[in-house]
Amino acid sequence: MTMQTEIVTNPDRLAEVGPAWDALWGRSGRSVFQSHGWIMAWFGSRRAGDRSRLCVGLCWADGQLLAAMPFITRRHRGVRVLEWAAKDCSDYCDAIVDPDPSAGWQALEKVWAAVVDSTGFDVAYLSHVRPNAAAATLFAGWSRSMRLKPGHRSARSLQVGSAGASGHAWFRSLNKKARNNHTRGMRILGETGPVSVRVSEAGPAADAVLERMIALKQEWLVSTGQKNEILDDDALVLRALIKELARQNALQVFSIHCGDTLVAGSLNIVSGACMQAFFAAYDPAFDRASPGTLVMVEYLTWAFGHGMTEVDFLCGEEQYKFKFATAQTDLASYVGARTWIGSVALAVGERLDRGRQPEKLSEVAPPGRLAEA
Repeated sequence: MTMQTEIVTNPDRLAEVGPAWDALWGRSGRSVFQSHGWIMAWFGSRRAGDRSRLCVGLCWADGQLLAAMPFITRRHRGVRVLEWAAKDCSDYCDAIVDPDPSAGWQALEKVWAAVVDSTGFDVAYLSHVRPNAAAATLFAGWSRSMRLKPGHRSARSLQVGSAGASGHAWFRSLNKKARNNHTRGMRILGETGPVSVRVSEAGPAADAVLERMIALKQEWLVSTGQKNEILDDDALVLRALIKELARQNALQVFSIHCGDTLVAGSLNIVSGACMQAFFAAYDPAFDRASPGTLVMVEYLTWAFGHGMTEVDFLCGEEQYKFKFATAQTDLASYVGARTWIGSVALAVGERLDRGRQPEKLSEVAPPGRLAEA
């Protein structure tokens, strides 16, 4: 088998390899964050002035794609940094590789070597890598190309397992206080108007909920003086990602309403037996009822009632997640210098970091994850 590598720097070429990428992605079992459509949706909707450039490594054999590493390069204070493509809206970053062990891992090593030889960056900073990621195996030490070392920055994601329970059984397994709080919250909402819980797939109903959620979250960002890339420029990035999730039939929207007023909503990603909570918003006028927690209980109950075994809260250790989380995943980062400029930049960065306070894990979650206010 003769393998050939390719470095894609042109968006048109990246679009062309979509069918081959999708076929590899389907075989590899990677998450939606590594799908071709997700990366294209992000790259095509970036804010004006973003000068990041594609540096996507591919390995082919007999016309079949065997491995892909989706990277970009961008300048930071004059230093060219290699990062994962779509990092700012992807909780889990990784390469995709053919599951055939006789070819896949060799192809992945060749891709990484080609990326390193592309002379396109000074420093590699690759974060949010799960322990079972293909890239984790590559970067952990067996790569014969540029060696990376574990970065000091890390992140953590939290999950809820069903333990084989149905939705009703899971709810009954909550402690008495949690169950009473949910009942109390719904009763408080009922004082305002008739309460309804809705579950929507892609379509007009979901679109209306999502538009209101975007408006609520943008209002919250303005009130707190914060920014978020996927909500900039009228949420162009988020809208592109929503469209892609709908195309993949992976979009599930949960919402609670008082009459026609949206109280709280959650945009979730369905992938096999797992559901991921990607984007949430609620109306602060209903604070007394804890609407964010109410909608969490509703989608957890629905997920386990529909045969799912896990709900992933994704990155960040916000306190509200610990009310229900039963597991956690530590995500690694890897860094390395390719040039003398990169070596100097890393040395300076490490020296500065030693003088700072330890960074909280929740502070390094990707800004694509919009926590409940």
